[in-house]
Amino acid sequence: MEIPVWQFVRIMVACERRPNSRLLAVNADSWAELDEALTGLAQSDFDAYSKLMMHTDVHIEAPNKTELRRVLDSLLRNLKLAKRRTRAGSTERTDLEFEISELQALLDKLGGRVSDEERDGGKPHGGSSGPRPPRSGRGLSHGRTPNKGRR
Repeated sequence: MEIPVWQFVRIMVACERRPNSRLLAVNADSWAELDEALTGLAQSDFDAYSKLMMHTDVHIEAPNKTELRRVLDSLLRNLKLAKRRTRAGSTERTDLEFEISELQALLDKLGGRVSDEERDGGKPHGGSSGPRPPRSGRGLSHGRTPNKGRR
């Protein structure tokens, strides 16, 4: 899948914080090459750096779309928190709003947030599997047989 470089950078940086990220592993060569190019351009040619970040697409290998969706979901939560700490009308807020909008569109294109069923492999969550049987075989009578010896 082709995505803008800035999105790829955001995703890879987020993956670096995740232990055993398969997404990072399969994109490690592309990430290392791109990171080196961006680092060099940031120091020598900011216009070229900006053009590469904002106007160039890069291929992201995502054999496990669920991991990519989880990374995007986490990234979006963090960006939304950062947005709350910015001043309305500020350049920083405008930039964050753009990133949130674009990353949300990518997440939506991939199927949206990871559901509980996908996360847990289709296993029901506690409480969602129906009513529980009474503990220790006792019903509401707390161990007494209803109406025993009573008329």
